Amino acid sequence: MAEAVTKRRFTPEAGCPRCTHLDTARRRAVTTRDRSAETDARVLIRAHMNSAHGTVLEADWT
Repeated sequence: MAEAVTKRRFTPEAGCPRCTHLDTARRRAVTTRDRSAETDARVLIRAHMNSAHGTVLEADWT
């Protein structure tokens, strides 16, 4: 099994519709100042990046 990559910034993986959807949800939540939805999106992004792409986003990723 490959070692996971650790990153401080989230960049949607090219061609991944789930990354695009989650990033859009997070940006929308930030724009509307919906902190609960933003937190939900960030948790889902972090889990998705780890399971689907082998990337671990640090706790304070941006």
